Amino acid sequence: MPRILDTESNPILGTHLRTIRSVHLQKDPHRFREALHEIGRFMAYEIAKGLCIDMEQVPTPLGTKPEPVLAETPVLVTVLRASLPMWEGMLSVFRDSPTIFLGAARREGLPKNGRMEIDMGYAALADVEGRTLIYIDPMIATGSTIEIAHADITKKAGCPSRVIVAGAIGYLRSVERLESTIPRCTAIVASADPELNEKGYIVPGLGDAGDLAFGPKLTS
Repeated sequence: MPRILDTESNPILGTHLRTIRSVHLQKDPHRFREALHEIGRFMAYEIAKGLCIDMEQVPTPLGTKPEPVLAETPVLVTVLRASLPMWEGMLSVFRDSPTIFLGAARREGLPKNGRMEIDMGYAALADVEGRTLIYIDPMIATGSTIEIAHADITKKAGCPSRVIVAGAIGYLRSVERLESTIPRCTAIVASADPELNEKGYIVPGLGDAGDLAFGPKLTS
């Protein structure tokens, strides 16, 4: 079952979600990117609670003290361009993490069986064999990009020991499907929305995260 963060007990996270959702506040690209960055940081700390640790004996001026440290940093996956601000937030926590960069775009058309057709382009891969792999996506709508990307990554870069899907906002059914179709996958979202429209966009959602963060795309 996907983990949905409790924003009522953490109004700071709720404040960042308000910023990226609000038709008034999201008009400021810098503020929008900054809010996604902070959501990424917050989610990285939440994810870290479930990662493997080593106990390191730390020498102090007066003795030693065992402290927990990550046994290994996870591999991050970010899709150009919408995921970049949230990825930067996670990378500020997982500072030594390798990153896989992917270029992906929806094809024009309507979803079929809850999935969109995706064109995959640029891919800069990293070794994921036996590692924890974190997919970062501000908007998990149909989840098609993650499904297609995961099939390609495991074919070319190895089999991860664990997969985590991290989203700012997710359509709950799609997030649940990712957990069932990707082996050893768990999902965490800051907020879950109940509906997709006929074009495959999350409702109420926030609009196009890439355009809001970096400006409208030029379309032919």
